[in-house]
Amino acid sequence: MKLAGIILAAGMGTRMGTDLCRAKQLLPLGGRAVLAHVVENALAAGLDPIILVLGHQAQEIMAAMDVSQVRVVVNPLYRTGMAGSVRAGLGAVPSFCDGAMFLLGDQPLVDKAVLLKLIKAFTGSNIVIPAFEGRQGNPVIFGAGFFSQLQQLKGDRGGRVLFDAYPDHIRQVPVETDSVCFDLDTPEDYERLGQQGESVDGN
Repeated sequence: MKLAGIILAAGMGTRMGTDLCRAKQLLPLGGRAVLAHVVENALAAGLDPIILVLGHQAQEIMAAMDVSQVRVVVNPLYRTGMAGSVRAGLGAVPSFCDGAMFLLGDQPLVDKAVLLKLIKAFTGSNIVIPAFEGRQGNPVIFGAGFFSQLQQLKGDRGGRVLFDAYPDHIRQVPVETDSVCFDLDTPEDYERLGQQGESVDGN
């Protein structure tokens, strides 16, 4: 089966504050940008194609990172919420793909091993969600049969709105790392990332 990867990295990161004076996607971690780790993990897991959805400071991000192995899509409506980025990413998924994994651009600790475990659980028509100690996290895989509903999302709503509507299609996959429930929102989150930085290169 062909599984695309859609990396959602268009947000403004307003909760991070302005002291860092740069896009949070470019904050350094283990010698590379936070977003670079997400891209590398997606590549290592064999997702193809990988679609990187940018918005806020898109040109700065593209200039600072190697994006030669991904397809960049710029969402001009990034200020309106996540739904616009979901739609923009889906619009770039080839018709031959059986599904898409939605990765968050601020989850650099979700490594290749976790991604492969989720891919293994994908049947082609289900929704695959990682869970750490019962808490659902990201990334999430949606079969292509759900794309039309995802394309109808509005505002700051993501694919989770479909979870309650299709409980029989959900495959929840237990993982042994809380990385699936942790994203980079605040300076405190970034400090925690720095404390775990030595582990991010161990794919």
